[in-house]
Amino acid sequence: MRSSKTREERPFSAGARAGANESDVELFAAMSAGNLTALGVLYDRHHPGVRRFVLRTAGGGADTEDLVHDIFLTAARVAGTYDDRAGARPFLLGIAANIVRSRRQKQARWRVALGLLEGALTGVLRRTPEDGASETEQLRLLDVALARLSEEKRLVLVMVELEELSGEEVAAALGIPVATVWTRLHYARAEVREHLKRRMR
Repeated sequence: MRSSKTREERPFSAGARAGANESDVELFAAMSAGNLTALGVLYDRHHPGVRRFVLRTAGGGADTEDLVHDIFLTAARVAGTYDDRAGARPFLLGIAANIVRSRRQKQARWRVALGLLEGALTGVLRRTPEDGASETEQLRLLDVALARLSEEKRLVLVMVELEELSGEEVAAALGIPVATVWTRLHYARAEVREHLKRRMR
């Protein structure tokens, strides 16, 4: 008989009714003191964004919810290291990036909007209505281009271009210098552009 509770049904939500008005800083302080009710609130508040990030960086799959679950459990374990920034999103995405990196999804699938590098890819993804590739083909080529990036470059690209984090936030989340963020982003954009140019000639 199938259990009535699944991870998709938000495993930490049971205690999330209390404390919903507390700030992320207060929730992390409560978690650091061993209060798992705060974890439920944090999960409800940030689950959609964290799950979206996992889907974009690790590809879809049966273990998506397992990864998301691990991210929030890890956040509870390291709550004492939270740096009191106003919002927990960059901190949680930093944890997510490290977990995704360690799991190394071998057959990651990418579902990225055509606006990924808006401006930077203008004229590469779309030529003319007559000779341009179909949107489906463009997305397929973009998926392949992203999959060819090193994991370090891919994480930075997704965090900056899709999650719209600042360079400083990405640097803090990944534990790297801001200059490294911009270097990786520069090379990631260049590699994606070059791959698309070659494939669409």
